[in-house]
Amino acid sequence: MATSAVRIGLATLMSAALCISNLNPALAEDDRLKPKPAAKLEFKNAKEKFNFEKDAYKAAMQAREEAREEINEIFKATIRKATNDAKIALANAATAEQKMVVMNTLKKARISAVLLRDAALAALGPLPTPPMERRKELKP
Repeated sequence: MATSAVRIGLATLMSAALCISNLNPALAEDDRLKPKPAAKLEFKNAKEKFNFEKDAYKAAMQAREEAREEINEIFKATIRKATNDAKIALANAATAEQKMVVMNTLKKARISAVLLRDAALAALGPLPTPPMERRKELKP
């Protein structure tokens, strides 16, 4: 009998808690917490602006990547040509002095190719800055 009384008491307590929790949001509803139409419109405009900036950022990054790949292809071709020229010159070189001149010329060609590549990459400028998404402000 004591257990059934405890069960009835728990059931009553849970029913009361559920009733109070259902009433609480209805009592707490206030017009101050509802977002204003102007605030909604402002946020929508900010979101559209963010999407536009995001698309522009992706396009800028893609253009930069294509330019970087082209610069690297030119660099690789230059190094390949200098290496092939050096191999041919080494095959024709008879003395150690001539071979040393060919190797020094190859080193200078590699250094100048690296400097040109670095200058071209620096001319691309800094990376584009990604857009920052605006978050909805939470009301206290």
